[in-house]
Amino acid sequence: MFSFLSLNLQKGIKKIAGNPQLIYTIIVAVLITGSFVFMAQRFIGIANDAQERLINVRIGSLQDAFVSFASDKINDSAYLNNQIQNIIKTNETIKSFQVIVKKTIVGPDLENIPNSYVIIASNNLDEVDKIDNQTSFLYTLAGSDPANSLTMPGSGNGERLFKTARAITDSMGNVVGVVMTTQTLSLADMAIQNSIANSRILLLLVIILILFLFFRHSKIIDYVDLYKKLKEVDQLKDDFISMASHELRTPLTIIRGYAEFASGAPEISPQTKDYISKIDISSKDLDVLISDMLDVSRIEQGRMSFKLAKINPLDIIDKVVTSFILPAKEKGLSISFDKTKVENKSINVDMDRLKQVLVNLIGNAVKYTNKGEIIVKQYQEKGLLYIRVSDTGLGMTEEERAKLFEKFYRIRNKETEEIRGTGLGLWITAKIIKEMNGNISVESIKGIGSHFIISFPIVT
Repeated sequence: MFSFLSLNLQKGIKKIAGNPQLIYTIIVAVLITGSFVFMAQRFIGIANDAQERLINVRIGSLQDAFVSFASDKINDSAYLNNQIQNIIKTNETIKSFQVIVKKTIVGPDLENIPNSYVIIASNNLDEVDKIDNQTSFLYTLAGSDPANSLTMPGSGNGERLFKTARAITDSMGNVVGVVMTTQTLSLADMAIQNSIANSRILLLLVIILILFLFFRHSKIIDYVDLYKKLKEVDQLKDDFISMASHELRTPLTIIRGYAEFASGAPEISPQTKDYISKIDISSKDLDVLISDMLDVSRIEQGRMSFKLAKINPLDIIDKVVTSFILPAKEKGLSISFDKTKVENKSINVDMDRLKQVLVNLIGNAVKYTNKGEIIVKQYQEKGLLYIRVSDTGLGMTEEERAKLFEKFYRIRNKETEEIRGTGLGLWITAKIIKEMNGNISVESIKGIGSHFIISFPIVT
């Protein structure tokens, strides 16, 4: 168990040391926690001092009011007791309220006892007429400053107490007695303790939140590192594809050249001619694959160039359609460019890229159509110029149509298993159209055929 914890601790230290962001996070977390504790303690201290001052101010005001009439009623214990009871009822923090006078009393043996401190009124009626010489110190201090209340801290039964004394003077300013109160701080202390408990709970929640954010940040750093590695691998892949594609172009050109040369050689057998034809077809397929891979690499790296210019696409469409007449005828298909709705409108596109798009779409139409016809139309509608490539080919289902423009996606069934393709052509086509501010969509019914529609804003 210890070795497991030690190993994980070492891993954690290495991870933190290797990621300055985590060090900053830990420092911020410690500072936040320390600041929270400091502010909480400071707030509690301020609240405690404020509560003590408030209690002293309240009891001082209460004693001021009491002594204002007590001097005239100093000999009326019943009246003073009644007033004290009324005060106690409305001040739950006062534990005792006494009026003490200093006088000579007759002892049990009928002797005179001078300077005795006698309780003449109290909230506890059992204390009335009792001697309490322990109050002599407070009595003397209060008498030395009759205009103010004197407070001294104390304790009893586990609670903090304040003992406050205020002199009662007659009209001549002579001290005739002292009001003594004992008030408890238990309610204030309870409120402060509750605040402390709540603060600790809040601090615990803050620490948990900080730990959560710390681990979350740690995970994010892991994701960032993983993302960087994936970017590096992806860049290596793109560089390799680009390099390999370029390097394959030269030997492929040589192969095609020799195949073309060999096909024209005299006295070759039909079987050899068939082999040469297959070499030529395969090399053309490989050339298409290399071109597609290069285009994918350029698109993903943002290196595909576009020379946008205002052009009328009519001639380009016508030339591309014408170039597919022979391949279509070899399959027994008819292909035409319907010019019934053609208007001389211009669009802002790259001419070569538009030709590449049309070659791909019309080529697919020929490839996936076994009988019937391919019709290409150009028309305008709501400020857009549309080019529609329609065929009577295999068609596709809704599910197949939804994935049609994904990279490497091909419809695979018995009808398409003999048809060559990479699954990149339509993905590249869609990306090129998007880069030229156009849009592509498809309408298709399984067994009926497909319509590929591209559109571009008309420019004037």
